[in-house]
Amino acid sequence: MVRADVLPGSSGFQRLESEWRELVRDSDTATPFQTFAWNETYFKHYAAKKRVEIVTVRDGNDLVGVAPIVHCSGAWQTIRPLGVGPSDYLHPLARTGYEQDVALVLRHFIQDLPHVDLIDWHQVRETRDLARGQSVVPQTSCLVVDLPTTYEAFIAAQGKNLRYDLRKAFKPPFTTGEASIVEVGPEGFELFVDMHKQRWRKRGLPGAFVGRALRFHREWVHRCAEEGMLRFSSLLLGGETVASLYAMKLGKATYYYQAGVLVQPGSLSPGLMLLGHTARRAIDEGCQVFDFMRGDEKYKQRWKPHRVYENVRIIQPLTAAGRAGARFNTWGGKVEGRVRARLEGKGLL
Repeated sequence: MVRADVLPGSSGFQRLESEWRELVRDSDTATPFQTFAWNETYFKHYAAKKRVEIVTVRDGNDLVGVAPIVHCSGAWQTIRPLGVGPSDYLHPLARTGYEQDVALVLRHFIQDLPHVDLIDWHQVRETRDLARGQSVVPQTSCLVVDLPTTYEAFIAAQGKNLRYDLRKAFKPPFTTGEASIVEVGPEGFELFVDMHKQRWRKRGLPGAFVGRALRFHREWVHRCAEEGMLRFSSLLLGGETVASLYAMKLGKATYYYQAGVLVQPGSLSPGLMLLGHTARRAIDEGCQVFDFMRGDEKYKQRWKPHRVYENVRIIQPLTAAGRAGARFNTWGGKVEGRVRARLEGKGLL
């Protein structure tokens, strides 16, 4: 029998770590944002002083689903998924084959929690069961490319202009050693952030790595590397780093997160070269998917995505106060989207 239970966040992470990690390995829909390490790091930086609970779903004694949640107080009591902000996907973690059962059990369990006015679930990729009968608000599109088994086939599948650009990696200045792409670890993060901020400041924008988000990622890149998930690369030109790319790998998928690129004269296209390099490494590692995640900017569309995940926000009022909250949050979500586009830009790669 599939059933749900709840653990306090303060102790739940420690109690569930081993099972949580095993569940990620057994889930075809897990992304970096469903992993134990990401959620524990997020809890530390964003939610340590909030009421956090971890909803578990079990079939007998076997853990088949996990959904960490945050209780938010105010004029109405709201439940949100842990991870809002830096996480691109916030669908519940479920063992392969249990996705429908986990969604249905979670939906009914969370609805029945006491003293809750509103459920406000962000960045949900799979909605069929979790959102049944509820208000669904579109949030973002995520472009996904299916990878072939060779990089040559990957290049051949691109448009003429992109094929030409990608083949620059096999010509000078790369073949002469003046330019090179290197894999770096967490030690490259500070330079990456500096380049990211420099580029955004030229448009009067702060970029994505400020305040609490910066502190979170400073710790996360180290944990990500320890987990074997970090895919961080830099492009050097004349010995100087001119671009860095921040990506993650989990299972058979590589996830592009963000890039930092200095403005350079000429036609080298550092950001594009790094994307090509990251896709090549993904293919070499046996990945089947390259996920561009949040945002459908034109530079992502150039790579001919095969699928689009439409992330949505599920807003479910449970009381009169919750209905007022739902109206407010729906309006606020639209404002938030415009503000995010303004603060983070529309793609400067």
